[in-house]
Amino acid sequence: MSAVARSRPETAAITIVGGGIMAATLAYQLARRGIGEVVVLERETVASGSIGRATGGLRQQFADELDIIFAHEGLHFYQRFIAEMQAETALAAPPPPPFYQYGYLFLVSNNERWRAMQGYVALQRRLGVPTELLTPEEVVARWPGLRLVTEDLCGATFCPTDGYTDPAAMTRALLGTARRLGVSVYEHSPVVAIQVARGRVQAVETPQRRLLTPLVINATGAYAALTARLAGINDLPVYPLRRQLYLCEAVPGLPQALPMVVDQATGLHFRWREGDLLVGLPHSPSPDEEAASLALAPTAFDLTLDPAVWSQIKQAIAHRFPALAGLHLRRAWAGLYEMTPDEHPILGPTEVEGFLCACGFSGHGFMHAPLAAQLLIDYITTGKSSALDIALFSLQRFREGRLLPATRLL
Repeated sequence: MSAVARSRPETAAITIVGGGIMAATLAYQLARRGIGEVVVLERETVASGSIGRATGGLRQQFADELDIIFAHEGLHFYQRFIAEMQAETALAAPPPPPFYQYGYLFLVSNNERWRAMQGYVALQRRLGVPTELLTPEEVVARWPGLRLVTEDLCGATFCPTDGYTDPAAMTRALLGTARRLGVSVYEHSPVVAIQVARGRVQAVETPQRRLLTPLVINATGAYAALTARLAGINDLPVYPLRRQLYLCEAVPGLPQALPMVVDQATGLHFRWREGDLLVGLPHSPSPDEEAASLALAPTAFDLTLDPAVWSQIKQAIAHRFPALAGLHLRRAWAGLYEMTPDEHPILGPTEVEGFLCACGFSGHGFMHAPLAAQLLIDYITTGKSSALDIALFSLQRFREGRLLPATRLL
């Protein structure tokens, strides 16, 4: 008989599987609403997964109304949390990290994209986001230290209320506060089984404990489809996509209040990180890598770096930012996006009663998790959601071919 079987079962009203930003915002908001008996199960340590490898950007500049709404609320959530923790010092260990509200600057060098960006900015403004349209000359005047090549630039967009922070530190601060408000957080506790009987969740098991629970929330990011299989759901369309980041030595002359700078033509982006420069560049997977991701093959979760990406970064820098040429690399790492076919999340109930999803954020989880948590908690407590209709994000949409429209800035 296993140790789990011998031990006396514990109970939880709500069990959250995962220890990243989705789990953290859920646990914190549940605790703030006074909902008790909440347990978080993390297979390694809090923020050790994708959120600990993320860029940490908080932008509201999106091309899609749903993304803008999610991001706008997410940014204000983190601002409120930081302010609350500064006021409630007894609850602020570990404290939340600072939010560097230096803005996001998108540089556009294609006429067709520039026309599209102007439409996106109009949508953002309509939804309360104060994005500006800038000429190349205005960009140079405002940030002369960037020393841009501007000959082929059509213009730029800038939102001063965007910015960036430390996503792992924010996750730890949220879960630390949730713990002090009564949430139980168990690290090194991978879920190895989910018991389902008569179509509903009964219990979850880890190597350490068996937890009787009527409600399980799948917040396991890139591993969400594998977690869903434990509950008998074999078609959750969430798959991993590898991304790489590079921490480089600081470059003299760059502005202190450096926005997150994004070259739309290449996707090259960079910002300050604790005195160094954090640099990233999206890259397309090979057909073999894409097939492995869709099949959830073990190689799809491999975090080995692709050396070709650093060469692509240097080429993009040479064209647009010659002042950054010769960057000295300190270290690099890879992380995983949790993609869905329409690049929108999967939220809410499934055919297994008591098994809910909170996953599939397609690279926007840090920005979008706070509103996603609110929608889920509204659904759990009232059966409906207030800010947006949670049914929009159901798993069923993929089975019925009702994918949500999505438009990328990049």
